[in-house]
Amino acid sequence: MGRFTNPRDLYFGEGARHEVKNLKGERAVIVTGGGSMRRGGFLQDVENDLKEAGFEVKLIEGVESDPSVETVMNGAAVMAEFKPDWIVAIGGGSPIDAAKAMWIKYEYPETTFEDMCKVFGLPELRTKAHFCAISSTSGTATEVTAFSIITDYSKGIKFPIADFQITPDVAIVDPELTYTMPAKLCAHTGMDALTHAIESYVS
Repeated sequence: MGRFTNPRDLYFGEGARHEVKNLKGERAVIVTGGGSMRRGGFLQDVENDLKEAGFEVKLIEGVESDPSVETVMNGAAVMAEFKPDWIVAIGGGSPIDAAKAMWIKYEYPETTFEDMCKVFGLPELRTKAHFCAISSTSGTATEVTAFSIITDYSKGIKFPIADFQITPDVAIVDPELTYTMPAKLCAHTGMDALTHAIESYVS
């Protein structure tokens, strides 16, 4: 038997990022990467829209490419103190993947990274928070999937986290976020999207 799981709501189109103002809650954490979302003004848009919707907002910035176990644990510790009911990840695959893993640790503080890596072995999420992913690149599709890739640099290994529980509740695909990508990154993520499409076709 097969199973296909997507976010409950997927918003697409220029300006779609502003749909976050329709989320319902009290506290939101925004997880983002190295600064491109701030430089483009997109992070500020999302933060302001959430505040307009009545949220208290906390930022977790600086998620690196190929996010580490340490980044995940540090972010989860911030969430444990702030107690968000929404986690909003904005950027490329790295901050969204990291935020997914932070979400697991936040909901189940006793969970170890090794526990997270048991394929389709996670407990039920959404006991504390829901998840919104806003993608800024073309290729990873992590905003609509049940997967996250986290790197254990002490072992030199990238570990997949795979479970339907970490499929985002809301995915926002706003092409305006891609307009300021460097040409090289645009080409790389475009090839990533093409590869996924070909893989789907031949499978």
